[in-house]
Amino acid sequence: MEGEAVPEARSSAGKATRVALGLFIGGTVVLGTTLFLVSQGLIKFHSKQQYCLTSECIEAAAGILSKLNQSVDPCEDFYRFACEGWISTHPIPEDMANYGVYPWLRHNVDLKLKALLEKPISKRRDSEAVQKAKVLYASCMNENKIEKADVKPLLSLLRHSPFRWPVLESNIGPEGLWSERRFSLVQALATLRGQHSTSVFIRLYVAADDKVSTRYILKLDQASLSLASREDYLENTTEAKSYRDAFLQFMVDTAVLLGANASRAESDMKSVLKLEVKIAEIMIPYENRTSETMYNKMNISELSAMIPQFDWLGYIKKVIDTKLYPELKDIGPSEDVIVRVPQYFKDLFRILENERKKTLANYLVWRMVYSRLFNLSRRFQYRWLEFSRVIHGTTTLMPQWDKCVDLVESALPYAVGKMFVRAHFQEDKKEMMEELTEGIRWAFIDMLEKENDWMDSETKRKAHEKAKAVMAKVGYPPFIMNDTYINEDIKTLKFTESDYFGNVLQTRKYAAQSDFYWLRKEVPKTEWFTSPTTVNAFYSATTNQIRFPAGELQKPFFWGTEYPRSLSYGAIGVIVGHEFTHGFDSNGRKYDKNGNLDPWWTTESEEKFKEKTKCMVNQYSNYYWKRAGLHVYNGGLREAFRAYRRWIREKRGGEEEPLLPGLEFTHNQLFFLSYAHVRCNSFRPESAREQIHVGAHSPPQFRVIGAMSNFEEFRQAFRCPPNTTMNRGAESCRLW
Repeated sequence: MEGEAVPEARSSAGKATRVALGLFIGGTVVLGTTLFLVSQGLIKFHSKQQYCLTSECIEAAAGILSKLNQSVDPCEDFYRFACEGWISTHPIPEDMANYGVYPWLRHNVDLKLKALLEKPISKRRDSEAVQKAKVLYASCMNENKIEKADVKPLLSLLRHSPFRWPVLESNIGPEGLWSERRFSLVQALATLRGQHSTSVFIRLYVAADDKVSTRYILKLDQASLSLASREDYLENTTEAKSYRDAFLQFMVDTAVLLGANASRAESDMKSVLKLEVKIAEIMIPYENRTSETMYNKMNISELSAMIPQFDWLGYIKKVIDTKLYPELKDIGPSEDVIVRVPQYFKDLFRILENERKKTLANYLVWRMVYSRLFNLSRRFQYRWLEFSRVIHGTTTLMPQWDKCVDLVESALPYAVGKMFVRAHFQEDKKEMMEELTEGIRWAFIDMLEKENDWMDSETKRKAHEKAKAVMAKVGYPPFIMNDTYINEDIKTLKFTESDYFGNVLQTRKYAAQSDFYWLRKEVPKTEWFTSPTTVNAFYSATTNQIRFPAGELQKPFFWGTEYPRSLSYGAIGVIVGHEFTHGFDSNGRKYDKNGNLDPWWTTESEEKFKEKTKCMVNQYSNYYWKRAGLHVYNGGLREAFRAYRRWIREKRGGEEEPLLPGLEFTHNQLFFLSYAHVRCNSFRPESAREQIHVGAHSPPQFRVIGAMSNFEEFRQAFRCPPNTTMNRGAESCRLW
């Protein structure tokens, strides 16, 4: 997966508008200035060179120029050279923990969705699904109604089982008084998962069976905690302790806001925090979560014999709404499940057996309350903001419109996706993406056959077959354009503009139950279900697909045919290579061309793969931040560059593209600049720490410096002398 999605709060609507206006004016000034300089002859051209002087090329040149810090030597720190201009003019907004080109594009997509959702409902033009999306958005934007309702909708939940909260005692009325005798762990967990889409202790979901990837199956895994990182509970650093202190105070204050006695709240929430620390201690860390160790297939009867302290069958049957799926009424002891973390579950129920029921109830209800705080009045959100100042460094809340766009987009991705695609996606992007993906496929296979000297012939043959079988999905799934299908999919949702909280609860129930539709069905291997508005790219191991939603296919990631190809190959082309190479990384390589978990590598090739990857692990470990998957973006960069040079040979007869005006860069250099520019990003210290612990990739600057310093074509393009930072020479690492 490419960029890191960080759902942080953002600034006020007025500030967002001013920022957007400022960016527009700034970009216009840069473009206008460049046009003027070109027209006046003040930008010098080399007489023997061809230049592209179209408005698109001038726009691209101005954008590139604005991002640079040309006082930095590109052979010493290419990231600073490529990005420092952009970073200096794009400070992190007060409501965000980090900011960069990915968040910038995400915000751009959100502004487009805002405009679409705020258009008046048309009974003639808008499908039922689109109308529902607009009603949901309008209910979220009705701030006066939300403020007037204040805490009442949440208190209504807290007065009924299983969400009576022990910490509140009888302070919200006798009907809210918790009873230990009536407490049921199974019922509470099942209601959280089945009605509120909140997984606590146990994550139950439906996904493809890794070894029989044509069939869907139930899976059981460890669930997440209140804080983002397991290390936040376990480390004894000053930062980790401050996070835990802030979290404890946040829980106490929230309980008090809901009616709890302060001293009682402090005592009870200390016990809750101690429980979460115990859970964090037994969670399986990232590095031990391999596909092989997490494939433990058994039936529910066998699971119950292995961990008899919990009613697994009762839990699963309570989670699934058989009114929606009557065909699942017969789920019984013989139903197969994949238990991804058996040891975690054994340890979990050992802990829960010895924990007071009151503490369990306090924790479970806290998780429900925490998930609903953003649907309450501002006083609760401002209290969250105090907590966020400590863990994220943010100082303002996100604007209401932005929060509402996020809600509708996540709740109704296909309805919103259709709106976005119709308004903002050009179908010819699919043609150019086919050119890019086929170029990357050719480059991977070409390197595999001509330059890979460590993989034996049998493994190489199967790798070739898998590469040929990779399917590319671009833009949007075709079914989203079928109004009948989408309307039927969300027919149970009945929104009203006056009941925001009730609408949200409906969306949570819908999300909680939607994956059970697929249980026992065949996996549609040629389909994909990614939201079109996603600003990211993906590889799916069980379908052997690479996916590029419409939200990702915009400048500065995707440049159309009117712009130099060097820009697209360097940006979205490397991302294509990145996702393609995920099929052959430390996890993806374990799945065959059909998407089945199958050891198709010989022992000899596997050992050499591990040996080769050690070079990059050691190299990236010298940076302050480090993370797995290092060879994926090294390989993606090589593949995209090779594909670009092939395009020059085959489509231009070897003649270079016309240069961009005002820039002293060749198109090979522009390729590398384009790669760097989509990774320009800055982090608050709090966000940097979180990136270290839970980020899917190495931080952006090291993805740029690491990949390019290993690549001989980069140092040739920028003529980097030996022993410079960006020229590793004989110490370069290479896998693919």
